[in-house]
Amino acid sequence: MTASQNVLVAGAGLIGLCTAYSLARAGHRVTLVEKDEVGSGAARGNAGEITRIQATPMPEPEQLTEIFKGVTTRRHYLNIAPVAMPLLSAFGAGFIYNTMPSKVRENTRNLDQLVRGAFAAFDSYHEDGISLDGGGYGFLNSHTSVDALQKFRDNQVARADVFGIERPGQIMLDGDLHDFEPVLDEHVRAGYVANTERYIDPRLFVDELHEKLLELDVEILEHTELVGLNNNTARMRGVEGEITRGFDKAIVATGAWTTPSIDGLSGTRSAFVTSGTGYSYHVKPDRLPGYLLASIDRKTIGVPMSGELRVVGLMDFSSEIQEFSSQRVQHLASQASAFIKGIGDKPRFDEWTGPRPMTPNGLPIISPMKQHPNVIVATGHNMHGLSLGPVTAEVVVSMVEGRPGVVSGAEVDMKPFAL
Repeated sequence: MTASQNVLVAGAGLIGLCTAYSLARAGHRVTLVEKDEVGSGAARGNAGEITRIQATPMPEPEQLTEIFKGVTTRRHYLNIAPVAMPLLSAFGAGFIYNTMPSKVRENTRNLDQLVRGAFAAFDSYHEDGISLDGGGYGFLNSHTSVDALQKFRDNQVARADVFGIERPGQIMLDGDLHDFEPVLDEHVRAGYVANTERYIDPRLFVDELHEKLLELDVEILEHTELVGLNNNTARMRGVEGEITRGFDKAIVATGAWTTPSIDGLSGTRSAFVTSGTGYSYHVKPDRLPGYLLASIDRKTIGVPMSGELRVVGLMDFSSEIQEFSSQRVQHLASQASAFIKGIGDKPRFDEWTGPRPMTPNGLPIISPMKQHPNVIVATGHNMHGLSLGPVTAEVVVSMVEGRPGVVSGAEVDMKPFAL
């Protein structure tokens, strides 16, 4: 038995919630603080994907073309505001370096250490009574180009073989595809199903985690912002002023808000996590698809979620961490209606934007701080926060308890995730 410790977790997004829950069920005394409300940021508005074969680092050679388009037009899934380019220069240089094929292979191998344990970690949550409801199994990946989809599928077959799981199904064409999934637009020529992948309603997941934390007597302080910390003390600003709390260990899981404004983080790699803003909205189509629909060419996803369709996509970089643009939501809607029938004339609701904490190499930071070894930073999950939330939490619990992190029976090499 490991001695119970007082652990402060800053940030109640997906990583913070999972970490607080895994710590509490391991017997630690946990205080969770959140600058807004539980489940803020990207925790509730994402696509709900829990994936292995599609959880890869974002930097890859094809992104170089996307970056050029993102700078030159607003009519693209990636948008980089000119005013933000000086702020993104260091991040951009690192990102471009990591698009080298050798770096892509290295970063993918490193990330796969966590990906291997993603589903098992969710299974352990489900065994605890967390439902993982509101979604289903299977991603139907589609494209207007048969050759482009074949290349995409070949990569996913290789990924499935790495994990020893079922390969994606064969590509269906034209009439066969539309008979299989009638809601796909006729312009979509090819598609295949990856049955191993799953999706949930992240709103339900957040709510159930919140309930579990209350059952485990976790102290939750909302509207309380971490402003500074050292090796054993945190300073926070709440509704009644500044609060000081001691701790045995602290976890900084503040996502896109892991910035130099937190005193004690200045000068570390965690202080330069960059936020890419994503969008989603809901519609109620006449017919829901039977699978999560992913348009590979349009970089847009339609998710049947709790009886509605959630449309998710886009990536904006600006000078603001979280900035809503009705123009960008309209662009997302036009992209979705171009490959999903019966939604273009339906009213949109629950329009949402939220920050995705990004790192130049596409790997999360999961690491003690050198100057404050009792402080562990867990952030920068690059759009994989839901998929990797519970398994990240397992690794963080091991760090808190002074044990090596073990995922799927193998000890994790933490150097690639270090500050």
